[in-house]
Amino acid sequence: MSSNKDNKRSNGISFMMIISIVSIMFASISMALIQTYINKQIYYESIELSRIQKEYNILKVEEMALTHSINKVRYKNLVLDIIKH
Repeated sequence: MSSNKDNKRSNGISFMMIISIVSIMFASISMALIQTYINKQIYYESIELSRIQKEYNILKVEEMALTHSINKVRYKNLVLDIIKH
């Protein structure tokens, strides 16, 4: 009689097995979706960071150009003051 019960268990799929398989599939899909979302967010943040870095570099170049222009004007005014006195 016990061999009859063993045959039923080994030949059939129990409800708990189905629940376990569905749970594992759900967890796997959930983790894949979360990983995809995180990778996408990292990508967009890196694009934004790259844009900000480019703007920073442009502003640094403009600052150097303005500093150069200011120094030229100072030197010109200094020379004009020396000539006037």
